[in-house]
Amino acid sequence: MSFNQSENQNVFQQTGDVPGVQATVTNFHDITERKQAEEAQRLLATIVTYSDDAIVSKTLEGIITSWNGAAANLFGYSAEEAIGRHITLIIPPDLRAEEEEIIAKLRKGMRIEHFETVRVTKDGRNVDVSLSISPIKDRQGNIIGAAKIARDITERKRAEERRRVL
Repeated sequence: MSFNQSENQNVFQQTGDVPGVQATVTNFHDITERKQAEEAQRLLATIVTYSDDAIVSKTLEGIITSWNGAAANLFGYSAEEAIGRHITLIIPPDLRAEEEEIIAKLRKGMRIEHFETVRVTKDGRNVDVSLSISPIKDRQGNIIGAAKIARDITERKRAEERRRVL
């Protein structure tokens, strides 16, 4: 006698081969999806780690939750120094209203692409950046934060200014 269930692979099989044992029950779980999800997560982590662009995530309240190596190189703060602090850490005081506008758009589910602005480094230097910002959603689809990709465009801006002057 046997009983098979396809999804979670519950198997009942009467054996009669072992004295005193009438049946065995085995429960198999298909972990393929979990393994695929773990592999996808490792791949994304590798991409973020080795990206030349600064990648930062934050809550809707502006608290930094992740900070890759390129962000450390661009802004001068290590991940340990930045994570847990407010994103205004890198926003010049006169541009902080931009952050409110960005959050308002994110709350509506909008993405912001190639937004050119200025950010400030740990040593006080201004750096021209192009920001691409996407909402981060939880499993239920609620927007819980933002992922920011910042690309240093300082050299491009300088070259544009030199051409303009000529």
